[in-house]
Amino acid sequence: MLDVTISGGTVVTPSGARVMDVHIADGVIAAVTLPGTEGFESGQTIDATGMIVVPGGVEPHAHIGGPRQPERSGAEPVSKAAIFGGTTTVLDFATQVPGHDLLHAVDEAAERWKGQGYTDYAYHPIFGHRATETDIGQIPELVQLGIPSFKIFTTSIRPPSPQMENRQTDFGRLGAIMEQVSSSGGILLVHSEDDEMVHYNYERAEAEGNYEWWHMNEVHSRESEDVSFRRVTRLAELKSCPIYFVHISAIEGIKEVARARKSGMPVYGETLHNYASFSAANYREENGMKYHTYPSLKDEADGQALWQALVDGTLSTVATDLVATTWEEKIRFKTVADVTGGHNGIETRVGIAYTEGVANRGMSLEQFVNITSANPARIFGMYPKKGAIAPGSDADITIIDPSIKRKLTANDLHMNDYSIWEGFDIAGWPITTLLRGKVVVDKGQLLGSPGDGQFLKRAISSDITSRPM
Repeated sequence: MLDVTISGGTVVTPSGARVMDVHIADGVIAAVTLPGTEGFESGQTIDATGMIVVPGGVEPHAHIGGPRQPERSGAEPVSKAAIFGGTTTVLDFATQVPGHDLLHAVDEAAERWKGQGYTDYAYHPIFGHRATETDIGQIPELVQLGIPSFKIFTTSIRPPSPQMENRQTDFGRLGAIMEQVSSSGGILLVHSEDDEMVHYNYERAEAEGNYEWWHMNEVHSRESEDVSFRRVTRLAELKSCPIYFVHISAIEGIKEVARARKSGMPVYGETLHNYASFSAANYREENGMKYHTYPSLKDEADGQALWQALVDGTLSTVATDLVATTWEEKIRFKTVADVTGGHNGIETRVGIAYTEGVANRGMSLEQFVNITSANPARIFGMYPKKGAIAPGSDADITIIDPSIKRKLTANDLHMNDYSIWEGFDIAGWPITTLLRGKVVVDKGQLLGSPGDGQFLKRAISSDITSRPM
């Protein structure tokens, strides 16, 4: 006997969307059949008539707090919010700290997730400033351990201060990192801004008296993104290294990703649903620093272009860049040099993408699944275990009610004491989430437990690393 059958919903599979039944046994999808097909008996049936049934969301970009960063929300509250929002897999970052190597960073990440995850999880190691040859030489070992994705910053983001450690990777080391990533079958995530331009902009902002937070888009400028993206893609071309640009914020970044992909390079672009939904004008609101995530919000036209790039497939994923804090911590700093970055929107990612993509812009259900689950699963080596409703795939499933049309309230959300999404108009929202066949959220009721989540070993297909997907 099967464990669960989800019946009568519009099921989005790799071959398309149609009304189907999904049958689950032992945590995986056993079959996807036409409605009412005989020979399938289950202990539990979920009536999904009128609903949209999609793979559980895969969040490719989240920064989880731990003992070193107590101001950030940890794995337990973040992953709980994720499953309420229809996300079942979270990719966190394992951040190298001075005096320690990347393996230590991975051990530290494992410790903060142990017994605390409502979702499955994995890590991207982040190189520290001035990585050594020993650090770079650990890339093949980590790939063999099932951790094939790595991150660097091309800028230190802020002026020197105790508040934020410099993580900039110079282009000499970047070339060496790319060589190891390429030869090992990995992929490199890049926070791409021109360091010299960013820090000149800080100096100019201070000299001109434009140091309030609402000048952030003038410091972390579109020109800096434009120049850095071009420089990174050229080096990646020389080193034959697959690249994943994180949190693209401007039209210029979209254009360079499109150009590189058209030329046959394995280049992928991510944006954030807050970048696509708000603009630098929102910085001018009272406590408008609440909207800030690095690099910065740009203009309304950039937001529209980001949504269009998700609709047409130029950009591959929509993410959060989660750094979840309290309201007090988020509004604590008020200058361009010290504003707290990060976004607590892991719960809203899937629902906002459905609202803005499918309901408001006519995005196909197949493309919606691509940007929220299938593409991050493919790019980071989890597909079709994750990101697909197909026989043999993990039964990670989200059921969306497309009839929900209203404004979001604080009571709808389950993490932190504020949200930039309060009052946002939604059209469709996740109501039920399954993780490996277990119903973990159902119509607002939490049924999952911390510790349900499992660490995912990953291996990236050559289809991803050799050419654009």
